[in-house]
Amino acid sequence: MTKRVFSSFLLCLVAFLPVTAANDFYEGEPVYASRWRDYKRDSYFGLRFGLNIPTVRYRGTGGKAQTETLPRFHVGVVYGNKLGDGLPFFLETGLTYTEKGTEIAETEDTGTRKTILRYLEIPVVLKYKLDTNVDDFTVQPFFGGYMAFGMGGQVKDYTDRTKYSPFGKSRYKRFDAGIKIGCGIAFQNFYFSMGYDIGLFDIAGKHYAEYQFDNFDGRIRTGNFTMTLGVDF
Repeated sequence: MTKRVFSSFLLCLVAFLPVTAANDFYEGEPVYASRWRDYKRDSYFGLRFGLNIPTVRYRGTGGKAQTETLPRFHVGVVYGNKLGDGLPFFLETGLTYTEKGTEIAETEDTGTRKTILRYLEIPVVLKYKLDTNVDDFTVQPFFGGYMAFGMGGQVKDYTDRTKYSPFGKSRYKRFDAGIKIGCGIAFQNFYFSMGYDIGLFDIAGKHYAEYQFDNFDGRIRTGNFTMTLGVDF
């Protein structure tokens, strides 16, 4: 399933690039040729790929239900536009396919389970591009938020040797949203960033019953440390 989704997403990116580029021209040249040399442009289109180190927190358990992370990945496209003349602020949004994973150890009531959550995510962040003494090198702190919708995934139950969907009334909600904060650096067209996503919504289903802990108050929050590589056009 992961391979099919990932392959479909890459095909969409490949198809989207020439269409976008062909619709815009600069001094008689295609946008993807001229904009590659323009490092101080007022808008940009970018590709992003990177590593997720996610967490899932079960509130009220005193850390006893703190899950172990399962590193996953994200891939997506972004578009940024400058906010006003002479201001180094950019508003950036896009579309990202992202996966989050978690593992919880065996308890008296449940066995070991590994969970993979697959989302389509829409980020919206405000970036500040700070010039440095190095030509074409900028530092880019950012702050904003995201909305995510669960596409699918799987739970592996090692006790019963079964697999099933992670979403449902007795498991996780599909919708999640929260805060994004971090900092990126860019040299010419190449980009790298590190950030953290703070989930603000309770993703426990209405009748959540997958894990049983004496002090669990029924609320589950996500978190996600990210490292991202990219290229801008």
